Amino acid sequence: MKKTAFRISGLLFLLIATLGLAACGSEETVTLKGDQMGMSMEVTLDAKDDEVTHQTVKTDIPYTTMMLESKEEAEKMDEEIRAELEPFEDIEGIEIKIEYGEDQLTQTISVDLTTVDMEELNSVPGASLPAIEDDEYISLEETVKELEDAGLEVVEE
Repeated sequence: MKKTAFRISGLLFLLIATLGLAACGSEETVTLKGDQMGMSMEVTLDAKDDEVTHQTVKTDIPYTTMMLESKEEAEKMDEEIRAELEPFEDIEGIEIKIEYGEDQLTQTISVDLTTVDMEELNSVPGASLPAIEDDEYISLEETVKELEDAGLEVVEE
């Protein structure tokens, strides 16, 4: 269950990173929030002309969801927790932050989509992503729709 919580949030991150192909206009930021499998998620998407240029996925994971009882117990598992995300840390354009609170772990994954190599991201074991051609991009409009379909709600546009 511990690994599953991290894989689920990682897979949501990958879902967001692979969606899209449309066109709209100008620069904007959209934030969506929701609960998925006992975890609170906040997804922030920055876009220019409908092309997502940056995304941040912040996930609050209660220790009870990880079958842990305390912050101290979670901190003792830090190496194992970080090992789940290690394949992503070496990819340029991805920043991962883990913070231990009193009742929950907060995992933040930021992706600069103008920098990240989608082919390299696709090479991470377990990441099965469609290739994005040079003339394709991740659409803000389609990504927001997919996230809303997954149960998240827009809180700020």
